Amino acid sequence: MAFSPADLPFKEAAEFWRRKIKLPSSGWTDIWQEQHSHAFIVAGATHDALLEDLYNAISDARSKGGYQAFKEAFPEIAKQRGWAYNGSPGWRSRIIYDTNVRQAYNAGRYQQMESVKKLRPYWRYRHSGAQHPRLEHKAWDGLILPADDPWWDTHMPQNGWGCGCSVESLSRAEAEDEWKKSGNNGPDTAPPVEWEERIVGKNGSNPHTVRVPKGIDPGFAYNPGKAWLEPNTVPPLTGYDAVLAERGAAWPTGFTPPPIPTATHVPASVILPASTLPEQAVTDFLDVFGATMDKGAVFTDVTGSSLAITKAFFIKGSDKQKGKFKWLADPDKVERLRYINLLAMTLIDPDEVWWVWVNGGKGQWRLKRRYLKVFEVEGSGQYGITVFEWEKDGWRGATTFVPSQKSQAAREGYFDRQRIGRLIYRKNKTRP
Repeated sequence: MAFSPADLPFKEAAEFWRRKIKLPSSGWTDIWQEQHSHAFIVAGATHDALLEDLYNAISDARSKGGYQAFKEAFPEIAKQRGWAYNGSPGWRSRIIYDTNVRQAYNAGRYQQMESVKKLRPYWRYRHSGAQHPRLEHKAWDGLILPADDPWWDTHMPQNGWGCGCSVESLSRAEAEDEWKKSGNNGPDTAPPVEWEERIVGKNGSNPHTVRVPKGIDPGFAYNPGKAWLEPNTVPPLTGYDAVLAERGAAWPTGFTPPPIPTATHVPASVILPASTLPEQAVTDFLDVFGATMDKGAVFTDVTGSSLAITKAFFIKGSDKQKGKFKWLADPDKVERLRYINLLAMTLIDPDEVWWVWVNGGKGQWRLKRRYLKVFEVEGSGQYGITVFEWEKDGWRGATTFVPSQKSQAAREGYFDRQRIGRLIYRKNKTRP
């Protein structure tokens, strides 16, 4: 059966798409397999507004020309939101659109086949006929198995990036006709599942090994429709590798927090004079990363995540379109710009990086990335802790100095309270 986006309006596929929560993520493997049936994510899209725009663009494209409409909208969305994505615009937009639209189709199709399973109890695998096929997928073409065969739990399309395979249901009479043609007396025997180990997240902060059936791309060894219809069988979004874990009042069971990092000594000249003009401070900050007031730059942090460095760091979320700097609305924020060099140093060379997922209500999750660094300003006795994190409307830097007369225990306690979520990176140490 040939796939066409025009097939998508049927209600089951539309409902599958409508009910997805929009979940910001650092990478596609932040959630795993069945969880993708309940969440819409785009690798590297960590901003609520960006994710909302991409979701809406796919929704609109389904009724306004399919992929071509999304392809045309994609570059403008990325530009408007300052998104530094990987790959070319055409390749990335195709992957995002095809994977999401096809899986919605597959999930809806599964529900339809389940509803008529008593009348059409057999399912047949259909290869897409791609010019450069995966040999395993091609070998499965024409395979007829009972609808309840466990093989479908791991081999229901989509079975990899760009996979266009499908499944069709057969009545018993239709299946018997096919068996006669092939000389069989009954259904085929499911191919043995040959498992292999693959590494995922190689370019991110959490590379790890997973087991997948041979011929199935990592993350696709599940039945998207079954995962959607049987949500109680799906690992909860709060359960996969603590991706969505929030620390709460105590550390996770069995986890001992590492010692507080040794303070980095910096000269007093790093703190800008009070007379420094705000625009000059921002210009100097952007210059460190190769950006300007007019042009952003892409910076890859210590965890391997790509970040868009733009003047939007210093613009209020509600003023993104107007371009108004934060200090124009709140003059008190001018004083914070004196510590802008410490923010740059924290982003480039953090002591620790933490990720925490925050529930913003109404099914909206966002990823907060916290970059922590401890400073001690030479000659002043000032002890500083810098927190640079991603909020709903973009980046937020908060530098707090603890007076020198505070005890070491008080300093450590303050830093410890900034450790929220999952420890992704620790300087000179491997991830726990």
